[in-house]
Amino acid sequence: MKKFAITAICAALILPALAGCAKKSVDYYDFVSEKRTEIYIYEDDTVNITVYCSEKEQPYSADGFPGEKCALAEIFVELAQNPTELCVQTCGYGGEMNYQSVNGNYYLSFTAEAFSSDGIDVELTADDKKTSYRALNVADGNIIDCKTALRCAAEYDKELFASLTDGENFKAEIYIRLLYDDGCYYYVGVCDRNSNLSSYLLDGEDGKVLTSKKTKLN
Repeated sequence: MKKFAITAICAALILPALAGCAKKSVDYYDFVSEKRTEIYIYEDDTVNITVYCSEKEQPYSADGFPGEKCALAEIFVELAQNPTELCVQTCGYGGEMNYQSVNGNYYLSFTAEAFSSDGIDVELTADDKKTSYRALNVADGNIIDCKTALRCAAEYDKELFASLTDGENFKAEIYIRLLYDDGCYYYVGVCDRNSNLSSYLLDGEDGKVLTSKKTKLN
């Protein structure tokens, strides 16, 4: 009986130590430096409004090291006829938009958390003429979230993710962007510390990888 008691005590002391030494799996989501979670769109024959809600590394640097992220909203507007001045207001934010001649659209960004709504009201003031539009969230209940999209990409390219995993550390930064083109998709990018970028395009509903490619930055 005495021998059994001593053995039990030793086991009680050893097991917690072994548990502490157990290998922990890396959480790839901790290494995301950009994620776009929401897209709102309004479109007619004369106006196209797109609003992105994201969290992005600030300052941005594609160096393979994820930095602190900042919540960001971005608004893009295309018009059939461009005014001299265009201002925008939505959800209590706004200001004068900048015209981007290369893309042929107006742009404004500001710090704001995701709106988390089925739709948002966007007011445009073009040369003192105000018009309101209802931009709708492109994602419905069938669309996977960013974390699921990342998990699907990691499952698809296990060899790459394993090669960049060192204990609890992941030697790369990850980008996840919700996309919309007559349907929802996800872009997942993995940029390692040698400027190698692995990109994956996923179906927004089931997370199936539709295409992938490897490129070298810089």
